[in-house]
Amino acid sequence: MAKAYRLRACSQREGSVTIGDMATLSPRDILERLITIDSTSHRSNRPIADCVRELTDEPGVRTTEFVDESGEKINLLIEMGPVREDRAGLILCGHLDVVPATEPEWQSNPFTLAEHDGHYYGRGVADMKGFVALAIHAFRSQRASTLSAPLALLLTADEELGSRGAQRMLEIWDPSRIIPKATIIGEPTSLWAVRMHKGHLTMRVTLRGRAAHSGSPHLGLNAIEPAAAILNTLAELRYEYESMRTGVSAFFNTVPHPVLNVARIRGGEALNVIPESCVIEFGVRLMPDQSPEVAIEIIADRLRRSVLDPGAVTIELINNNPPMLLDENAPIYRSLTHQLGQYETVGVSFASDGGWLARLGLETVLWGPGTIEVAHRPNEVLSVDEFHRAGSMLEELVATQCGGGP
Repeated sequence: MAKAYRLRACSQREGSVTIGDMATLSPRDILERLITIDSTSHRSNRPIADCVRELTDEPGVRTTEFVDESGEKINLLIEMGPVREDRAGLILCGHLDVVPATEPEWQSNPFTLAEHDGHYYGRGVADMKGFVALAIHAFRSQRASTLSAPLALLLTADEELGSRGAQRMLEIWDPSRIIPKATIIGEPTSLWAVRMHKGHLTMRVTLRGRAAHSGSPHLGLNAIEPAAAILNTLAELRYEYESMRTGVSAFFNTVPHPVLNVARIRGGEALNVIPESCVIEFGVRLMPDQSPEVAIEIIADRLRRSVLDPGAVTIELINNNPPMLLDENAPIYRSLTHQLGQYETVGVSFASDGGWLARLGLETVLWGPGTIEVAHRPNEVLSVDEFHRAGSMLEELVATQCGGGP
C-alpha cells in the first residue's frame, strides 16, 4: 500500500533579506555538500532535505514539507516572492534521491565529490544533484522583495522508485493552492529542452497452481507451465509495439515506439515439488501520447485470454509513472528554446516526475546538465564547463520568468 503523506508548513517568515549567512557558497560548494550525503532511495532522505532547508531557510522564504507516514521521506516546496493569481513565475524541480553506488568499478568514493581533468565525479552529479545545486544557488541569489513573480524549488523523494514521492504528494495536494505553472525539471538532457518523455508501467502476473510431490503429479497443478502462454503473449505485444508508430514517434530517433521488457520470473521451490506459483514481472514504456489506463486494460485482457483458466491468474499494477507531453506553444518551452537557440524537438525514453506534475496543471520542461548515458553507472561524471554554463543559463531564465536579482 502506498504511504500516506502529511503536509507540514515549516516556515512562513516574511522579509526582504538576501539569503545568505552562507552567501559565499558557490555552486560547486553546494554540489559538494549534496554529494556527501548518501541519499540512496532505500534510505531516509531527511538528511539531505535538512541540508536543503539549512541552505534556504531565511526570511522571505516559505517552506512546506510533504512528509510520509514514516517521517523519513520528504518532498520540499520552497517559495519566495509574491503569489500570483495568473500563476506566473518559475518552479525549479529536482529529485533528491539517487540510485545505489555499489559497483566495484568506482575509482573514487561515490559520496565524495571528485574533480579530475575538467569533470566532476560522484553519485548523482548528473542525475541530478548537479542541477539541484545550481537551482539552490540561483534561489539563494534572489531577494524576495524584488521579485515580480514567485520562484520556487520543488525537491522530491523516491523519483528513482518510479516517482512515488511526486505521486504521493499529489494525493494530499490542496487544489486551491496557487503556484507557478512554468516548471523546469533538471534531468540530465545535455542542456536540450525536452517537452516529452515516455512513461513506465510496471506490472506483475501471478499464476496459481497446487503443490504436490513430483512423483504424484495427479495431486498437483503446475503453475509454471501456463507461464509459457503468458510469455508468448508478452512477446507478441512486444513485437506489436516495435512496429507501432504514434503522433510523436518522429521525435524519438533511436526508439520511436513503445517498449515491453520481461524483467523477472520466479517460480518453484524444489526440483521434486510441483510448483504452486509463478510470478512474472514486466515493464512497458509508453509513448507520450498513449494512455496508461488504456494500455493496462488491453494488456490485462490479452493476458487473461491467453490461458485456459483466467481465474488462476492475478494481474497487478506495480507502478504507473505516466508519460509527459507538453504543447510546443507552452510559454516556458518557447522561452527556454528561444534562449537556447533550439529549433529541434527532442523526446527522451526515460520517465521523470513530469508526468505526475502535469496533473497539477504544471507546464513542465526537462532541462539540465549532464547526460543520461552516465546516470546509474559507476564513475558518474559531469563536465565542469557544462555545469557552469547551465548555472549561467539558469540565472538568465530566473530573471526572465521572475524578475528581481541579487
